[in-house]
Amino acid sequence: MNIGIIVYSKSGNTESTARRVQESISTTGHQVKTELITIKGELKPGETNIEFENRPDPGEYDLLFFGAPVQAFSAALVMSSYLDKLSSLQNKKVFCFVTKGLPFNWTGGNRALNQMKKICKEKGAKVSGTGIVKWGKNRDQDIEELVQKVKTLISKL
Repeated sequence: MNIGIIVYSKSGNTESTARRVQESISTTGHQVKTELITIKGELKPGETNIEFENRPDPGEYDLLFFGAPVQAFSAALVMSSYLDKLSSLQNKKVFCFVTKGLPFNWTGGNRALNQMKKICKEKGAKVSGTGIVKWGKNRDQDIEELVQKVKTLISKL
């Protein structure tokens, strides 16, 4: 199976989480690649016109993982915009995850995941799972829980 992990990472936390997931998946015998969504310039508060420098094509993957930070109690605008601009995710299996600084899932994590899932479903994807990594003292445990969810999902496919 060809697996794509497509992430937007502002501070590097989401990217490092994606790399840990990639390392774990690579031991299962599947091909896996992490791709970063990047934008031109710096996103200013309130700005909605995002110009992408790198917009990974999800078409080549059998299973997709989308990861983004929580920003302002929502999915990162860059990720939402990226997903909105995709033409289709028809029949793609998708897993969404977010990273966040605040310690409770209700402080943006759940909302961000719901936003990402909604866009993916509107594009025809089958959302197979989600995860939240809180970037605090228990982050390694959160990442390990995310990795286990991912491995369980892959073993069922």
